[in-house]
Amino acid sequence: MLSFTRTLGARLSGITARYASTAANATKSTYNAPASITVPTQFKPQTRGQGLMQLISKEEMKRMGADGRSKLFDKSHPECLRPGDVILVETLNSMSTDKSSTFVGVLIAMDRRGLHSNFTVRNVILKVGVEMKYMLYSPLIKSIRIMKKGEGFRRAKLFYLRDNPGRAFRLEGLVKQDKANQASKAGKA
Repeated sequence: MLSFTRTLGARLSGITARYASTAANATKSTYNAPASITVPTQFKPQTRGQGLMQLISKEEMKRMGADGRSKLFDKSHPECLRPGDVILVETLNSMSTDKSSTFVGVLIAMDRRGLHSNFTVRNVILKVGVEMKYMLYSPLIKSIRIMKKGEGFRRAKLFYLRDNPGRAFRLEGLVKQDKANQASKAGKA
């Protein structure tokens, strides 16, 4: 029968001897960045009252919303989106091509979540209800236009329109009128 009666001190001395610093370990060089990388000497972001992730998302929203789409979700802006508005969303089919597709519908839901804000648009196409959910700051969204302001809607989420679509889904005339307006603007310019 074997006995493992080494003392704790003897066990630790073996471990510390294994990881003890030697002369080779003591003279480690410091990291120098390559010349192609610019390393800031001092970076102090203005983070009073907010965390670093909140600062990053705010800067990203400012960069992504440079075309004015962040004003559409700002409640204090007079031209902001409201549930019940009829909007036209033009999206790119792919980042590599310039082909785009449009979707016209009633705005039935909005989620204001900073960088992850999204909205849901619903339309009835060929007697079938179609809903599209878009991320506001997606690079695939080319433009968002308000075609008609909604009137008489008092809810934040208009999911009841799924059951009673007759009230809000007469949009064919708006699309034709918008195309005529766009053609007249192009003719004047």
